[in-house]
Amino acid sequence: MSEYAPGVCNIGKNEIRKRYALAVAAFVIAAVYSYAVLAFALPHWALLISIIPLLMGFEGFYQGYFHFCAGFAAAGRYDLSGSEDSKGQVTDAASHRKDLAKAGQIHLYSIISAIIVAAIIYLAL
Repeated sequence: MSEYAPGVCNIGKNEIRKRYALAVAAFVIAAVYSYAVLAFALPHWALLISIIPLLMGFEGFYQGYFHFCAGFAAAGRYDLSGSEDSKGQVTDAASHRKDLAKAGQIHLYSIISAIIVAAIIYLAL
């Protein structure tokens, strides 16, 4: 999708790439952290801290997947750079509400995904 659509799309190709890059970096950090906990024989509960980078990774992944930035939604903005090179403000209240609802959905998906993966890591290792 290459045009702003309330609650559907508020970022373009350049911003999507940034979200996926964030996701990869955060997932690598979670993996390295989990390895370090095991390598240095830290307390097993310390594996649960991996939920922080996992949450960041899932936020980036879902934002890229849905072509939607939750931060832009909260700020009432959109940036379609790389698609249409158009940036702007969301001035319509109904559109802003749709954007905030989509942002909430992304946050919820990210939290649930991070909890599930952190629990799997904790139980498996």
